[in-house]
Amino acid sequence: MRIIRNSGLGIILFLVALMLPGGLMAQKEEASSAPDKKARASYYDFEDILIPSELGLDKKNSFVYATSRSKVGILVFEGRVEPSSLATFFQNNMQKDGWSLLSSFKYRQYLLTFLKEDRACVITINEKSFTTTTEVRVGPIEQGSVPVRGTQPR
Repeated sequence: MRIIRNSGLGIILFLVALMLPGGLMAQKEEASSAPDKKARASYYDFEDILIPSELGLDKKNSFVYATSRSKVGILVFEGRVEPSSLATFFQNNMQKDGWSLLSSFKYRQYLLTFLKEDRACVITINEKSFTTTTEVRVGPIEQGSVPVRGTQPR
């Protein structure tokens, strides 16, 4: 084994060795906190539509109208999220909240249509240069106007 006699090189190697474990620990902490980010998804104005924590609400372009019987409107979100994983997030979580997927389009933009009782929800996902924009539109539907799986139109 060769001993390093140059004190400057020895100090540099010592500092590099000190930084390595810290770097590895930081990566390990980030990896362990990744599932926690998904757990921090939130419900905004619509209590049955879960929004991932990576998206932020664009209040200037959002609008919600509420009465004692219903709540409708458009919520616009922006964030740095992969559009396909965002579409998968909505497909999985909307179903958990009682919504039925009626249709989906993908690639150029993602367009997901869901039904639940007397409401419809259309989610549009558009990828921009540095961010992804998501519109969540919720509106009423007339009972019996749209057949739900296993039912016949009147």
